[in-house]
Amino acid sequence: MNDEADIIKGLKAGNHSAYKFLFEHYYKMLCYVAFGYVNDTFISEMIVSDIIFDLWKNHHSLEINTSLRNYLIRSVRNRSLNYCAQSERQQALREQIGGEIELAQIEAINTPDNPLSQLIEKELEKKIDDSIESLPEQTRKIFCMSRFENKKYEEIAHEMSVSVDVVKYHIKSALAQLRTKLKEYL
Repeated sequence: MNDEADIIKGLKAGNHSAYKFLFEHYYKMLCYVAFGYVNDTFISEMIVSDIIFDLWKNHHSLEINTSLRNYLIRSVRNRSLNYCAQSERQQALREQIGGEIELAQIEAINTPDNPLSQLIEKELEKKIDDSIESLPEQTRKIFCMSRFENKKYEEIAHEMSVSVDVVKYHIKSALAQLRTKLKEYL
């Protein structure tokens, strides 16, 4: 079977020797072609094997109007491109679903009646309280007047008999210390 027309006739007839010839003379080259598209040896071999199997399965309706080599290369190219497109769609779907699952988990945790979110909230409140309590006395007092009593800097300065700049310094110091102590929650 050296003549291409004889090989194509053999393939159409389901002749085993034609398929053996096809496998022995084209398989490796077709795998290289597929690899150029999919960049995976296993997938390349799978694509080429599927094409040869499809030729065998559909031999009775086989129509090859170009050279056998061109026909096979075009088949591998088309199948490889289809595989790549399907892989991209699957990856996009995985990313979308992963994002939706992550969002659902975050929403579940942030739900007020969720036991985990309640536990985290209590832990955070305790950490904040402990951090505020660990501030130097004057810094703590000024910070609490500002944040919990909603007093303006001028009011705090007047009550504490200090300047507004001193109040600003203590607020800035308190925030810096709290940021450091609560950095794992920020």
